[in-house]
Amino acid sequence: MTLDLDKMTQAEFDELMVDLREKEPNLFQFIVDFINKKVSIQEVEAFQKMEHEVRQLYIKNYKARA
Repeated sequence: MTLDLDKMTQAEFDELMVDLREKEPNLFQFIVDFINKKVSIQEVEAFQKMEHEVRQLYIKNYKARA
């Protein structure tokens, strides 16, 4: 399922993020670290180029950045 963020209300987006935080805390932290500029655009691009299984392993082992 692909979500269209452009058509979401703020409440729908907030609900999505709460759900993500509960169900996928490491992915949520990766996103937060990107927003807070602790993860670079280049790192996100490299993440996007990874194979699915490698991405899953990367997120599974992801730790928040100081």
